[in-house]
Amino acid sequence: MAQFRFAFLLELAIDAREEAARRMQTAQALWLGAQGKLDQVDQYRVEYRARLLDSGQGGMSIIQWRDFQLFLAKLDDVALVQQQEIDRLLVAYEAQRDAWLECEKKVKAFEALKQRHLSAEMQKELRNEQRMNDEFNTRPRPR
Repeated sequence: MAQFRFAFLLELAIDAREEAARRMQTAQALWLGAQGKLDQVDQYRVEYRARLLDSGQGGMSIIQWRDFQLFLAKLDDVALVQQQEIDRLLVAYEAQRDAWLECEKKVKAFEALKQRHLSAEMQKELRNEQRMNDEFNTRPRPR
């Protein structure tokens, strides 16, 4: 049986796909981690606003009120910066996913070529077997 000519390229494509998958998983983990941080900031903002309302009902000075408002503004800024980081990481993840998809296409193409090669080789073997059987059956038999 003849060797598949593109076996080395198939191996390279598989290796590239695995590396692309690792990069994609890393990018996804960073993106999801950043999303988790934003969720924490959002939860803290909700809790801090609730604390502001509780303190406001009991009475507070203008300075305390201003401090609460300044801190909430800082939390809003942190949330905005974190959202921008999430957006950046999402773009990076999508780029890595697209790179992985391209590698996957190459692997599939080489695998299809390999399958065609194996089918063609199998057909050659079947034809050779048939020819040998035909030759054997057409020989005169000794009596």
